[in-house]
Amino acid sequence: MPKGLTLLSITLSFIFLSVSCASRSGSQGIVIILEKRIPSLDPRVSGDSAAERLRQLVFNGLTKKNERFEAVPDLAENIQVSDDRQTHTFRIRQGIKFHDGRSLSSADVKYTFDTMLEPSFQSQKKVELARILKSIDTPDPQTVVFICNEACPGLPNIIIPIGIIPQGTSTQQASHPVGTGPFVFDYYVDDQDLGLNAFADYFEGAPKSNHIQIRISPDSTTRESELRKGSVDLAINADLDPVSNQTLKDSPGLKVSIDDGTNITHLGVNLTDSVLKDRKVRQAIAYGIDRAAIIRDVYYGQARPAISVLPISQWAYEGQSKRYDHDPQAAMKLLDEAGHKAGADGKRIRLSLKTSTLSIARRTGEIMQEQLRKVGIDLELQPLERQKLTQDMIEGNFQLYLNQLVGGNTSTDIFSYAYSSKSIPPNGQNRSRYSNPGVDRLIDESLMASRERQQAIFSEIQKTLAEDLPQIYLWYPSSVVIRRDNIVDLNLDPSGDWRALRFAHRSN
Repeated sequence: MPKGLTLLSITLSFIFLSVSCASRSGSQGIVIILEKRIPSLDPRVSGDSAAERLRQLVFNGLTKKNERFEAVPDLAENIQVSDDRQTHTFRIRQGIKFHDGRSLSSADVKYTFDTMLEPSFQSQKKVELARILKSIDTPDPQTVVFICNEACPGLPNIIIPIGIIPQGTSTQQASHPVGTGPFVFDYYVDDQDLGLNAFADYFEGAPKSNHIQIRISPDSTTRESELRKGSVDLAINADLDPVSNQTLKDSPGLKVSIDDGTNITHLGVNLTDSVLKDRKVRQAIAYGIDRAAIIRDVYYGQARPAISVLPISQWAYEGQSKRYDHDPQAAMKLLDEAGHKAGADGKRIRLSLKTSTLSIARRTGEIMQEQLRKVGIDLELQPLERQKLTQDMIEGNFQLYLNQLVGGNTSTDIFSYAYSSKSIPPNGQNRSRYSNPGVDRLIDESLMASRERQQAIFSEIQKTLAEDLPQIYLWYPSSVVIRRDNIVDLNLDPSGDWRALRFAHRSN
């Protein structure tokens, strides 16, 4: 065996032995239930919520979100932006270690982005970067410089979900990820469970719990049963039925916290469809849906109505946008004006709605089907497995879809990602194929605007979107955390970021 490889093997063995010993010497681990499979372990690949939760435990990015959902330094200690906002200089913290013992340098940051941006590398996260990024320079080991093709003040936000990996580990990240995060990858049994150990050398301090097991269970009945039996310690926004969330409050040994959340449930609308391209039809659908009834009867009050893609706590949220409180008469009037008169059977138009196969999504679709039937809209429901639903959303193979946006709506960058005409897939997440030159101009202007001017710009964009309805905003589901009563020091923010697990542990 080559000498260099022998030394590397000894180093790795020492590191993982140290981690293993740490996991046996301290507090007992925590078992978390996850509601869906993890599509990729590689932090450069998938923006899926399950993959992002893993990223938050195993990796760090150059930046992260603060409590106001603003991008702030993470692996970077400071960020300097040029006057034209095309050049971003990140100064990297000293002394940060990867899980394999190597020290973080600017070369690792460049390697991470260079490998992700290779044409052959498949990634949902690289579309925006590939469009705006001109080059990455590393003038010294602690400095990395991103140069953009155009003004890009949102770059610190764009790179938040990209975990930094060490040089030479690109191919192994899919099966054995290595990062700088608070937990070290231990094992993964495909679509069953995943193990993580505490990283003693984490730069912000070692986690309080020595081991985390993530148990994957797509079946909601099984997730509830595991919590009741005590074989699972924790569920964070695990898509349990709202009724279950209520009844689990009375289960011995469990604590249930239901707080305001920031994710948003919405209807995606295909604006290239011959019927839905008419704004009056979209507004009629919005008026025909009784959000309050669905929140009451399906969510048991565990949601808040939404009028904007931004959450209420976001600094640019506009609370004076057009509202669509349930108004069947207004819906039918708009359909009449759009030329869709009621036939003898009361039907005006026929549409299809694609949903996931989750029970709450199916029930929501069924209630909408009945509500819209009363205004003359015949709604066909098409439940699909998550992977197929996502594929159809990206490809534009839908009329309407029901979806929950997780995390992406906490930044004003959502306007560029989801509503700019430049961001129609595969170049972004404008899945509705929305194109409004006025909105495009406002988005472009926001890139160089002051914070005060940005506030006015984003207010105008939200009011325009509320009129145009490329998406029909429904509600913000509550953040629901269910835990054993001996799990303490778990303080999640409204987005449910799993970074908080670094502080959680058993009280005995």
